[in-house]
Amino acid sequence: MENKTELTLKEKHGIILEIMKDIDRFCRENNIPYTLSSGTLLGAVRHGGFIPWDDDADIFMLREDFDRFIHSYKSDKYKLVYNFNPEEKISPSGIAKVADVETWSRDSTGVLSFGVWVDVFPLEAVPEDPEECRKFMHSIMSVNNRIYHRRRHDFISIIKSYRHSFGWWMNKLDSIVHNNPHQASGLVAHAVGADNYRTVIPRKWFDNLGKIKFEDYEFMAFSDPDAYLKIVYGPDYMTPKQWSHNVKIFKK
Repeated sequence: MENKTELTLKEKHGIILEIMKDIDRFCRENNIPYTLSSGTLLGAVRHGGFIPWDDDADIFMLREDFDRFIHSYKSDKYKLVYNFNPEEKISPSGIAKVADVETWSRDSTGVLSFGVWVDVFPLEAVPEDPEECRKFMHSIMSVNNRIYHRRRHDFISIIKSYRHSFGWWMNKLDSIVHNNPHQASGLVAHAVGADNYRTVIPRKWFDNLGKIKFEDYEFMAFSDPDAYLKIVYGPDYMTPKQWSHNVKIFKK
């Protein structure tokens, strides 16, 4: 049943780019601000497109815009994947994926999923006091970590997450981010799906987004990508450091 025609990196890039264009189309039609982020924005600045060895793409939205996006995104070709439970054999998480349903992969847990997608991450309002900011981010990141571990079966994962169901952890995460007492703050942060506490940025950066060339297309991005990239990757972000997910992806 499973086709073993593995996609090349160039083929992955081509599909990812078309998904990105479709997200951009929808966001512009519906006035939903977004920005390229992480290695995708780094690739735009440093390479004019994909980092040559990278195999994914990332987008940031403010939480309120993310919620609008996940409840309204429509496409004739791609599928929005959000908060699927493990029984549906799609990797569950608190982030959204816009996926090409004609591709598939199998992750380290054996869970089957769509193979090519673009990750869409929400940014949460966070306290302006650094210590309180870290505590609030940790409250989100620790629950999101347990959602990740809830579908795994190794000993550490069982200890971390199995005292509650997947649904319980998802409801816990939803409660934290939608009962956020810090909405008046001037800062937002990447907490859901993050593995560090670095990405805390001014909310006002979303008030004046610019455009940036990525391959053959212009996408929305922070007007000052240099400031963001220094926060995430340090002042030497223009020096290449080779890394990729290296996931085998196949055509259906």
